[in-house]
Amino acid sequence: MLKITLTSEQEAFLQAQLQTGKYNNPQEVISKAFKLLEKEEESELLANIPGSASAKKLLTEKIKEFSDNLENNQNQFLNPEEQKLSRELKELFDKTQSIPGIGDITEEEIAAEIEAYRGGE
Repeated sequence: MLKITLTSEQEAFLQAQLQTGKYNNPQEVISKAFKLLEKEEESELLANIPGSASAKKLLTEKIKEFSDNLENNQNQFLNPEEQKLSRELKELFDKTQSIPGIGDITEEEIAAEIEAYRGGE
């Protein structure tokens, strides 16, 4: 367990949040703060990803969907098969992202590749 020391201003803010009645204990306030920080970090990360606006929008939607699922299933753990698939998917993402110039591929090029694949080329 990690212990932290709050400044007097942080402690006053924490107490003020508890007094609003929205939170039952300091842990709930801190959890909310971390969630907000996580969302801010994700937004900054997305802002630095090269690519089209539609790709960024899709990525943002997928991150939100994942976060929502994570919150809704906090106490549920992946079974071993799902864990294996999750690791394999992450490895695939990592390999894909390490390909030079991958961020420069346009949606038209992706669509052409998909069409060629469907056509058996």
